Amino acid sequence: MFNACSLTRKLALWIGAVFAVSTFAFNLSVKSSTTASQIFVGDRFNYEIDVNAPESAFVDLPSFVGNLGSFEVKDMQHEELPVTGIKNQKRFIWRATLNTFVAGDFLIAPQEVRAILGTDTVVTKTDPVAVKVVTRTDGSEEDILDVEEPLDDPRLPTWLSALLFVLLAILLVALGWLLHQKLRKKQVAPRLPPYEEAVLALKELREKQLLAMGNQADFYTALSFIMRRYVERRFLGEHPSEGILDATLSQLKSRVSQIPGLAEAYKQSLVKLEEETYPVKFAKMKIGDDRGVFWEDWANRLLEDTKPVPEEEKIRNAKKDGANGSR
Repeated sequence: MFNACSLTRKLALWIGAVFAVSTFAFNLSVKSSTTASQIFVGDRFNYEIDVNAPESAFVDLPSFVGNLGSFEVKDMQHEELPVTGIKNQKRFIWRATLNTFVAGDFLIAPQEVRAILGTDTVVTKTDPVAVKVVTRTDGSEEDILDVEEPLDDPRLPTWLSALLFVLLAILLVALGWLLHQKLRKKQVAPRLPPYEEAVLALKELREKQLLAMGNQADFYTALSFIMRRYVERRFLGEHPSEGILDATLSQLKSRVSQIPGLAEAYKQSLVKLEEETYPVKFAKMKIGDDRGVFWEDWANRLLEDTKPVPEEEKIRNAKKDGANGSR
C-alpha cells in the first residue's frame, strides 16, 4: 500500500515537471499599451504589443487588417530590437495606428501571441487595454440667434425667383434620375466567377508594375489577397463559415488543410507565400526580385490547374469514359 502511494506521488510530480517544462520552455514576456488612455474623436493614437523572447524564436502576432475592435487601423509597423543588457534576447514590437469617430468607453480585447523556438511553442495573450474617446465640446454650446429678421432683396423680381426655383427642381430631378441609372447598372452588373475574376485581377496587378518600382509591400499584399479570395470562392463557396481571406497566419495554417479539392502541394505553397512575404507586407522588409517572378508564375499555375471544366467538356469526358468501360 505504501509503495503504491509513493509511486503515485512520484508519477504526479514527474508529470507536473514535464508540463512545467513544456509550458515555460523559454522566457517570454508580453506587454500591451497605448500612447494615450483618453483621446478626442478623430485623433490618432498607437496601440503597441511588445514581446520579449529569444532572438532565434519565431513570434506570430495577429495581423490587424481593416479594424481592431471599435477602432480603424490606419497603419501597421513591425520592428525587432535587441534587449539591452540581456544576451540572445530580442524585442518583437507590433505597432498599430488607430482612430475612431465614435465617442465612448472602449476596450481593446486581448490579442493572441504565439512564440515558437525549435520544438517548443508558447501561446499567451495580451492584457486588455481601455481607451476613452471624448468629443471636443461639452454640450453646453447654444445656437447663434438671429439679431434681426433677414431683409428682402427688392432687386430680385418674383417671376425670376419662380423661374430659378423651377430650373433648380428640374436639375435635381435630372441628377436623381442619372444617379438612379448609375446605381441600377452597378446592381445589375453580374459578378465574375472566381477563375475569371482572379485572372483579370492578376492582369491588372501586372500592369501596375509594382515590382519594377520597388514597391514589394503593395505587390505581395495584392497578390496574397487575389489568391486567398480565389481559393476561398472556388473551393469554399461565397460565404464560408471559416474562410481564409481575413485569416491570420496561424489560422491560415489550420484552415487551409481543410479545403476540399485543392492539391496538397498548393495548400502548402499558399501558406509558404504568407510566411515568406509577411515581413515584406507588415515590416517593410525586402526579398529578392526573383521571388516576385516565382510567385507570379505560381499563381498562374494554380489558376490553370484548378480552372473549372465546362459542362460540355464534362459530358464529353463522361461519354468517353463510358465507351472505354464498355470495351
